[in-house]
Amino acid sequence: MRMISFITANFVGRALRYGNNRDWSANEQATLAAASPDDFMSIAAEVANAGFEAIDLWTAHCHWARQKHEDDLEQVKGICSQFDLSISSYAGGLDPTAIEPALKFMKQLGAPLYAGGLPGPSPAELMPRINDLCQKYGLRYAYENHAEQSAEEMLAKIVHGQYSSCGIAFDTGWASTQGFDAAEAIKRIREHLFIVHLKDVKAQGQHETCALGDGIVPIEKVVRYLVESDWQGSICIEHEPFDRDPMPEVETSLTRLKQWLK
Repeated sequence: MRMISFITANFVGRALRYGNNRDWSANEQATLAAASPDDFMSIAAEVANAGFEAIDLWTAHCHWARQKHEDDLEQVKGICSQFDLSISSYAGGLDPTAIEPALKFMKQLGAPLYAGGLPGPSPAELMPRINDLCQKYGLRYAYENHAEQSAEEMLAKIVHGQYSSCGIAFDTGWASTQGFDAAEAIKRIREHLFIVHLKDVKAQGQHETCALGDGIVPIEKVVRYLVESDWQGSICIEHEPFDRDPMPEVETSLTRLKQWLK
């Protein structure tokens, strides 16, 4: 079933009070330090009030290796249940040295999919192990594009779909940042597309995000293709400004996305 979800990494600037610090790592570390069940309760309330029924849980909001209290995980699950929010994916970079602990934690969360990049020169070499572990735990992994400059490069990272539990998390914003056509690329990768990170950016070569439809990404074409081809999966609204609360523009994006999905 096709689902619209909210990536909690949209709140990347929140912990530093939207001070316009554009260092992702600094914002991530601040988010990790601030993470707590009370903080997540506030996030869940905002997301639900905006009209979402699902989230993609950013690892910084509930990190598998940095739980302050043993029951934090259960509290996060309870909060999601309280606000009727399902967890579409666990989203963030996957540490090649700690694949199994991250997947086991995700299994406990009840998330079916890990969506994120793999640091290092050879992600393709890790796909057999990731696939084996995903099958062991009944999960899936989706590689997220950032540096890739074509659909072919994305497919190469997952060994062209050789492993059934490994696919692609397509970030439309990074496609345009890297200078290729997201609307054409999604057709090429559709067979191995596990999840869509629907993101718009203001200019090629940069990665300043904006409301869907306000930038250079052919967002409507991407969405219309997903509908026409009857692709079923999570479409995640992603907008990560460092200098302002993303919610007003996310709500605009949600309204537009619902119209395109008709």
